Amino acid sequence: MAKNYKFRKYYICPASSKRALRQYNCKAKMSVQIRLGQINFLRGITMYTDKTLKCKDCGADFVFTAGEQEFYAEKGFENEPQRCKACRDAKKNAGRGARTFYEATCAVCGGIAKVPFEPKGDRPVLCSECFAKQRGE
Repeated sequence: MAKNYKFRKYYICPASSKRALRQYNCKAKMSVQIRLGQINFLRGITMYTDKTLKCKDCGADFVFTAGEQEFYAEKGFENEPQRCKACRDAKKNAGRGARTFYEATCAVCGGIAKVPFEPKGDRPVLCSECFAKQRGE
């Protein structure tokens, strides 16, 4: 006759290095069952499959890959992305103004150098080729 074992459900946070079992209020939970003092770890591995989602800005379909889903679960993100990659990048860059480049004369070769800061003349300005040569030395 098979015995009916009582199971208690505990959670262990995978980010924790502690072996002790306590009830964690952690977003990334792995289910653990205790049976007669013996720890029987259930595989907390979830198999993810690619999902097709609709972007809320442009309405285009985009793929929420299994790797991205695993990353979201690992970081504890509960919500799926609402925007496609292009719309996310556009939203991030919307707060930034356009970068202004200034022209200056290279101190080494005398060529034209385009730099993202306004040169003041107290320090030498190098073009990208001369700067790369100087960094390589």
